[in-house]
Amino acid sequence: MILVIKALFKDKLSPKWQFAVWSVLGIIMLLPADMFGRYTLFRWQLIVEIVKSWFGVFSFTKVLFPIPIIKSVPQTIAEWIFAVYVLGILVFIIKYLISYFKLRRLLKLGDSPCDEKLARIGEIASEHGIKIGKVIEVSGLPSAFVCGVFRPILVIPAENELNEKIILHELFHLKYKDTLWSVVICALRCLHWCNPLIVYCANRTINDMESRCHQYVLEHLEGEERREYGHILLSMANDRFSKTPGSTCINNGGKNIRARIENIARFKKYPQGMGLVSVCVIILLAFPLVIGAQASNIQEFNDSVRLTLASARSVPCTTPAGAFDTYGKSVLERNGYYRAMCAPEDMQEAILNEMLEKDEVGIYPIWDPGIDEWANKQEGFYIYNLRHIDEDAYEGLFVIELNYPPDGKPAEVNMTYLAVQNLRVEKENGRWVAILLEDFRHVETISQSLSWGCLGLPGMTYAGETNDCRIEATYQTIHTIDLRVTVQHELSFLSGSYSDTTPNPNAEFSMATRWHSTKCIYLGSESEKDEITHIGLSIEPVYEGDKRPTNLRIPSGDYTVSSTNLGAQVVSKKLNPGWNSTISMDGGGGSTDPNKDVEHPAYFVADLYLNNEKIANMDLVLQEGEAE
Repeated sequence: MILVIKALFKDKLSPKWQFAVWSVLGIIMLLPADMFGRYTLFRWQLIVEIVKSWFGVFSFTKVLFPIPIIKSVPQTIAEWIFAVYVLGILVFIIKYLISYFKLRRLLKLGDSPCDEKLARIGEIASEHGIKIGKVIEVSGLPSAFVCGVFRPILVIPAENELNEKIILHELFHLKYKDTLWSVVICALRCLHWCNPLIVYCANRTINDMESRCHQYVLEHLEGEERREYGHILLSMANDRFSKTPGSTCINNGGKNIRARIENIARFKKYPQGMGLVSVCVIILLAFPLVIGAQASNIQEFNDSVRLTLASARSVPCTTPAGAFDTYGKSVLERNGYYRAMCAPEDMQEAILNEMLEKDEVGIYPIWDPGIDEWANKQEGFYIYNLRHIDEDAYEGLFVIELNYPPDGKPAEVNMTYLAVQNLRVEKENGRWVAILLEDFRHVETISQSLSWGCLGLPGMTYAGETNDCRIEATYQTIHTIDLRVTVQHELSFLSGSYSDTTPNPNAEFSMATRWHSTKCIYLGSESEKDEITHIGLSIEPVYEGDKRPTNLRIPSGDYTVSSTNLGAQVVSKKLNPGWNSTISMDGGGGSTDPNKDVEHPAYFVADLYLNNEKIANMDLVLQEGEAE
């Protein structure tokens, strides 16, 4: 893309821009190649994973930094190929280091120029606002150059007369720190020695660096002086110390001299406003290339399970919610490709073998998530009691609703049948994966909205006792990802929404709720129990750092239930004779920010009323062993 844009603007934008635009490529090279699941222009991950699948390699490709490291002795063909690549890098690094140390050894033979030369070089530098450091002259050099990154030295030939045009050229190299860029370019040559396109771009970058300095010099010359400058460059053509990092000798290769002369012949002054145009073009070019696009879908190969699985591994889950979403949809659809997207490395081969075996004998679906019945796709899935284990790990209870009771049981009215399992998502090689902590188990519960808590599912239990009564509050958090897609149609009866079960590996949670259900357990005698005709409870969660509330609302009436979004709850109930010792006091709660860790209450504070009289004010504390 950069080469195409450069060709289009070859005569439109200055050599300064032609060199600066390579910064886009430099940024792309420095950013981790799979950062946020991104790819530039094409899905490179897909190609990598397909090639790896031919060798039976199931490890995820992860680029932490553009320096490859061999962690162990190569065992597979792919690892040996990687080792050869790393060996090539070392060979090129050694080659450049030898060239650099030879040059530095030669410079030790240099002497300081005479006062007249130093004075003239100082005048030239001062005229153009350039600060110079050490200057030496060395015998046997075809031309002047700059060497060194941190303390650059201007080196001039001892035998030749001082050529002010060439000195000015090298001073511009010094001013714009081109010796540093030469090191960066050499590093890219080493890392991409096997990529002819990058090597070609590195050569073009060097030529553009030179053209930029030529432009600066030519802007200060007139007429015949420019022709003379071209003749001087021809006389400088020499490959000695060519491509030496940390110096502008890297630019003196004789093979590139023709291109440099052509650039001088095309010299023209560009309008002042083109500087702003140049910056805008680079920004517009950099934005899509540097940011890239995220891999969010699988490339399906109808006749190849192996290649489609390789495609699935090329689409990483970039967020914890993305891993939950991808796993949830793999269960809803019984889709092994979706499971491979979020499965850890040690499961990849097992998923492949299961799908190949079932595909060969024609069993559908070719992947089994471990539940007897199909899940309710419209209902989706829920993550209960999500906990942040550490920086790169979350655990929660994965919950889906089944269409029918498991094991062929008859369905009962007002009952919901769930499949649940404890699930962990964590980062593995830079991608989020879903790890099963248990097999699916079935839960039968009274029909209710699962997005606002479920009595049949576990939570954190807070409890306290007073006056023969035990008050318990079961606290749950529920995270959801909205699967609904709205459809608009000209015919109103066709409009509505449906659940999209295509994985979103970059998903975020769309809603989070915190909810508690309370109950009162009477522990006293039956005779005293019959004397109680009304029970009331006012309860409120207290979070770490909050003050303990002192004036809770007073329950009243024969039947009252109210709560606030923060979870404060007031309940009043009239009791019939012979009432059960365990009384449900309903619940309270509300929504919270789904993109922040949900804070659990430090404790609950509660006022208990019997027969409309306040009996006690108590703290409900988390029961040991109930945090699951």
